[in-house]
Amino acid sequence: MTIKLSSPNNEFHSFIEDHLDLQVKISYTDHHDFLIRHGIQNCSRVLDVGTGNGTFVVRLAKDHPGINFVGIDKRSQCVERCRSLVTNNFEAIQVDMFHSNSSFDFSNFDGILMRYFFLHVDHAMKILALLKRVAKRPSTIWIIDLDWSQFHCEPRSEVFDKLTSLVKDFCSKISKETLGGQNVLPLLEKLDFRNIVVERTPFSTRTIPIEELVLYLRQETICYSRMSGRPANDSETTEILRFVDEEVSSGKFNISYGMILISAELSI
Repeated sequence: MTIKLSSPNNEFHSFIEDHLDLQVKISYTDHHDFLIRHGIQNCSRVLDVGTGNGTFVVRLAKDHPGINFVGIDKRSQCVERCRSLVTNNFEAIQVDMFHSNSSFDFSNFDGILMRYFFLHVDHAMKILALLKRVAKRPSTIWIIDLDWSQFHCEPRSEVFDKLTSLVKDFCSKISKETLGGQNVLPLLEKLDFRNIVVERTPFSTRTIPIEELVLYLRQETICYSRMSGRPANDSETTEILRFVDEEVSSGKFNISYGMILISAELSI
């Protein structure tokens, strides 16, 4: 698969859509199992914060027809995309959590999902404090995000280290408080969330078909390179892509691409 980093915005948006769909394809079973282990089936209404293209939450809605799901996002194009995914127990609403005129009622939900949400925000503590203040009691919050402390390559590769640095660089600029999901746990503890459970289920050459993981890592490299403002034909990006296409695909390396899964509760 080839894509130019200088491609027009609409082409890049389409590329992102494909990447999000692949992300759901390779992670849904593990992430759904995590949600089951931590009580989603006991909820009546679940909120998906930063719902994006809605692919993940729509699968949840189909698997749990007795639960009403609502996805919120402040980006109108995401909400319109979600509204095209027809299912009886899911709706998408455009919401800016901190807009002065927002009247969205978070207390209507006994489950709140934030999947790859903190990766894209720089005010995680403010968001968690808001949910702590206004969410329903009791309720459960689930957080699924990147954890680059769990990025590993065996045997070690300097090029894989460059991929890790590319992700870390993006996180350090965009999700300053959490660095993706890496620093969410101390924020939850500081806010006195209860019954916090942490699991790490990385995307791995040991658990995911190699051709799917190779495609995922290729797409991740292009995404972070583009979103970090690197120029077209960036030499380091090209080097990482070559490593993924030739070295990782050959099976010479065992790759772990870190994910952190957190469940926490708000009690009465």
